Amino acid sequence: MTDPSSPRGWRAAARAALSQGATAGFVAAFTYWTASLVPFLKETYWAPIAAIVVLYPDREATRKAGGERLLGTLLGSLVGWGAAAWWNGNLLLYGLAVLVAVGLCYAVRLENAARLCAVAVTVITIIPRAEPPHLVALYRCIEVSYGVACAVGFTALVDLAQRRARAR
Repeated sequence: MTDPSSPRGWRAAARAALSQGATAGFVAAFTYWTASLVPFLKETYWAPIAAIVVLYPDREATRKAGGERLLGTLLGSLVGWGAAAWWNGNLLLYGLAVLVAVGLCYAVRLENAARLCAVAVTVITIIPRAEPPHLVALYRCIEVSYGVACAVGFTALVDLAQRRARAR
């Protein structure tokens, strides 16, 4: 292991930070741009947010985080849809919906997805929108799923390119 306080260790850490920053910047910009091309999606910023949340330097870690994010968002969207249909400013209902969402994640052994599930419930339930709750939940699933797919796809392509370069 390289000592980060040594000049060599500092350069390696700086290179890794710049590489991950460049990757995140590229994937976020690509994801936002392409998601913005879908006319019915109004909050396309959720796609790059999802991509950034799940993006790790390692493909396997990105894949695992992506799957958890996706499942958490799906559960949260379903619970959020139900809560938003009955919302009317009822804070007790909102708190109960978060409790149910987090509890569901723990019940199906998706502990790492629980926070993201609660975020989906929050975004769908308490932000006022003109669209009906089922459309808000569907759009959130599409936006987040697309962001996850971009992050996982990018890391898979980079991994494939690195393996091919090593094979030469």
